[in-house]
Amino acid sequence: MPEHATIIDTHVHLRGSHDPAAVLDGAVAHMDRHLSRLGAQSGMCVLMLSESADEHGFDRLAASERPVGRWLFDSEGEPMSLVGTRDDERRVVLIQGQQIATANGLEILTLACDTRIPDNEPIRDSLEQALTLNALVVLPWGFGKWSGKRKGLVLDLLNEFGPRGVALGDSAARPMGLPDGPIFARARELGVPILPGTDPLPIAPHQKRAGRYALWLEDRLDSWTPAADLRERLSEPLPGDSTIGRRDGVIGSVASQIRLRIGK
Repeated sequence: MPEHATIIDTHVHLRGSHDPAAVLDGAVAHMDRHLSRLGAQSGMCVLMLSESADEHGFDRLAASERPVGRWLFDSEGEPMSLVGTRDDERRVVLIQGQQIATANGLEILTLACDTRIPDNEPIRDSLEQALTLNALVVLPWGFGKWSGKRKGLVLDLLNEFGPRGVALGDSAARPMGLPDGPIFARARELGVPILPGTDPLPIAPHQKRAGRYALWLEDRLDSWTPAADLRERLSEPLPGDSTIGRRDGVIGSVASQIRLRIGK
């Protein structure tokens, strides 16, 4: 039973259709449930952003001088971290990061990073560029994106880039109860970290999704440089019991994709 637990969602979007204050309120609510399950006396919630080229939520909140809902924001000792404090003293740490769309139909996350690389490049070129940044580089699971011909490509990329420091990303949208499959199995064989996150979609039910499926660390993060601390800690395989929360069922996962396509 830990005294303190840091809850980290490693794949978060501040969607333009979502109220950022509601996103953070939801994250705190999920954190409280996780802390209760762990029996922790105190905790901290961390949201690692992976913003697409048209998403600028981190910059908007960093520039905000007025409350956003019940939240005020202050920068930490590094440019890519931001602390939101609610009027009841609840706090959430936001870590800047990017989501890169590649020409192969797959995505790359550069987490704890404030530098963007171009979209729509061949994925091997994008990974090579990403590895030159001071970033935590992740190949995230995506609905339908690790199947067919791309499944073999992801396995090849994992074998090639996993030993060089590229992690895999798991998602709350990956249907619970289905087999993990060969990609996650190979990552475990190679000792490649698997980082869980929610990856909220731009649909109404996902506005308060952040923090639902995450990982937890018993130790506190460095309060001055949390992004740098996370880059180091999450670059190594995590204990098997570090994932917390739950993924969607098959029906819920498919329903979210239908809502996405009809714009609800």
